[in-house]
Amino acid sequence: MDLRPYTPADHPACAALCGPFTPPAHFYVLDHDGQILGCGGFTDDGELVLGVIRPDFRRQGLGRFLLLARLRELAKLPGLTHARLQSPAGYEAFYVKQGFKPTPTPSQFQLRLNVCP
Repeated sequence: MDLRPYTPADHPACAALCGPFTPPAHFYVLDHDGQILGCGGFTDDGELVLGVIRPDFRRQGLGRFLLLARLRELAKLPGLTHARLQSPAGYEAFYVKQGFKPTPTPSQFQLRLNVCP
């Protein structure tokens, strides 16, 4: 299992998971032997977007792996103190379990980034 940066050649497989999309500035794929099992990214201002795992590979820890890998990369951006995301319906408990806190906006969550200098 490799997490690697998205390339334009990945677009058909990612679009099959996410629907039509434009990848944000930072976008990654979970690749296993040439198969895209998941994808997700984040924007320069700290918003996590499109964290998706293929349905036949869910509930195996890949969603958590993809989330933590994106947070690790996000924390490298200068000046960010929080990550935020909008949770799809039904996934709120997953994000709370990972340390995200609900915000006053429905379905919006944020996580304080603990960044070491």
